[in-house]
Amino acid sequence: MPNPYAGKVPGSLGSATISREQSLKAFPYYGTINVRNPRLGSFNSNLFIMSVEKRMSHGFTALFSFTGGKVISNSLQTPVNFGPIEQASVVNYQNSFNRSAERSVDPADVSRRAVVSLLYELPFGKGSGFGQKLIGGWQLNTIGVMQGGIPLLIRGASNLRADRPDSTGVSAKLDNPTRDRWFDTTQFINPVNYTYGNVARALPDVRSPGTVNWDLSVMKNTRFAERYTLQFRAESFNVLNWVNLGAPNVTFVPGPDGKNRSGSFGTITSSRDARSIQLALKFIF
Repeated sequence: MPNPYAGKVPGSLGSATISREQSLKAFPYYGTINVRNPRLGSFNSNLFIMSVEKRMSHGFTALFSFTGGKVISNSLQTPVNFGPIEQASVVNYQNSFNRSAERSVDPADVSRRAVVSLLYELPFGKGSGFGQKLIGGWQLNTIGVMQGGIPLLIRGASNLRADRPDSTGVSAKLDNPTRDRWFDTTQFINPVNYTYGNVARALPDVRSPGTVNWDLSVMKNTRFAERYTLQFRAESFNVLNWVNLGAPNVTFVPGPDGKNRSGSFGTITSSRDARSIQLALKFIF
């Protein structure tokens, strides 16, 4: 289409014609604009943290902790280590001139997480005799983690502008999601060409599957001549063999009618590790 800035700016953006996509940009006479300040955007966290501990007595100690809350942001997504402080990397805005459209529950938000840790030193076999050394020194340990999933990020629009589709206005949340249909894929549609999709940066009410995992270990320490210890360990990860589903496919693929045509969209085809057991013998001197 005709370029109103023809001959006024250098390079290809000053030619007689430019693409319609370029003409619709806020500053069509620039190819790229890098936003350097502010750098990290907006981040809001409201959390409840509770910790209950039973200190060691009679060979038994226990710890329970729970975290619940909500994290909202408009650009932060992936936690990264930056020296002693945990920062977060910046995610490009869909529309740099409308940051409010990026405000959503943070993609890394875990609304509920509980951790249980138990340790018990078995009371029998104490003493210095050979028989006591043989049956004593046993210890049981277990750690359980139960947490909710993280918000889903729907991407894949194809309209020469957006990467997020439009919503039909109906929630994609299902009352009884399955691995074959984790959310309602019919509630997304390709946006009109050269417009931004109105689906939130992260869905507010649809999350990936949560996690339930218990690890168990049995350990025995046998001392010899004060300086030497023979340690036997039997460890089982995911001892309950709980099926923890992976994340669903979140790539929207629009067809000619603007509706999704991908058969894998909204399905889950992976899971976390099943039960595994390992044995170890260690000589400490």
